[in-house]
Parts: sequence; C-alpha cells; structure tokens
Amino acid sequence: MGDGQLLDPTQGGHLLRRAAGGFTLIEMMITIAVIALLLVAGVPTMRGVIENGRIRAAGESWKYALTLARNEAVRRNTVVEFVTGAAGWEVRLVANGAVLHQGADIEGVANLDVTFTPVGADRVTFDGFGRIVDPNPDGSEPIVEVDIASVNPPNLAVGNYHPLRLQVLAGGMTRLCDPAVATTDPRACL
Repeated sequence: MGDGQLLDPTQGGHLLRRAAGGFTLIEMMITIAVIALLLVAGVPTMRGVIENGRIRAAGESWKYALTLARNEAVRRNTVVEFVTGAAGWEVRLVANGAVLHQGADIEGVANLDVTFTPVGADRVTFDGFGRIVDPNPDGSEPIVEVDIASVNPPNLAVGNYHPLRLQVLAGGMTRLCDPAVATTDPRACL
C-alpha cells in the first residue's frame, strides 16, 4: 500500500485515499492578511528604533571620546584635546599633536544631523585637572553641546523617535540627555 492509502473493509477491501493535509485557500489568505497588518503596524516602529539606535551610537561614541580625553589629561597631567571632524574624532596631546585615540566615522554620522554649540566649535581641551580650557589653545570656543538627530526622521506621530543632546558640563563631565522631555524627567537636559 502506498502513502496515504487505506483499505476500506466495508467496500470489499477497496483502497481509499486519505485527504492530503495542508492549507486551504481561505486559510492562506487570512494568514497573508494578518502578516500584512503586522508589517504595516510594525515598520514605522522599527524605523524609529533603528534611527534611535544610530543616534545613541553616535552620542555614546562622542561621550566616550570626551571622557577618554579628560581621563588622559588627568592621567598624564597635561593638556589633551578632543577634536571632531569629517573623518570622525581624535583624542590628542596639545603639546605635540600626538594622536592617542581615534574613532573613524564608525557611528554612521553621514546620515545624522549634528549641530555643535557654539556654532563652528570642533574641539574641547582639558587641563591636567580634567577641567575645560576656555578658550581652547587655538583661540576657539570649546564645544558646550552637540545635538544629534536623524537627517530623515521617522513619522513623529508614532512617538518613538528621540534625538539626543550631548552636554559638556563646566567641570569637564559629559552627559547624554533628551531635549524633548519635561524638566522633571531624569532624562532631561540640564
């Protein structure tokens, strides 16, 4: 006897075929409709999650670099600067320009809108005590804030998109915050 065949004793031992298992056309159409609804509801949310992740990665990278520059200044008891540019960021000694650490555009900054305060600022210099040198040795103003947002933000009505602000506080400490939340929220900017 082959696969799916049975003997029917009431029909004198004739072979009967069993119905093949599977989906009916209606079950398949319902499944496709449910998947389509989930995609329509989920794509905007996932886009917001992806953009937030990119913004967070850039902010954390720069926060790490600023903390590293401050720590190196204290550890070496010398002046160290954090410099940002089109190719990424560098932490280097002011005395001889030796690069201690660098991040080469690993955050995907190309698709992010980055705004420095004050306008045109591109560096922060730390002295041997970890304090900010103002003005920088080259005469420029130090970075005070960096606003990071997406060039192409997701639908803001969804409510899951969060640009960030990196603050460089007076004592040299750094802080990532959300400029859109209420001042009573711990994520709020100072």
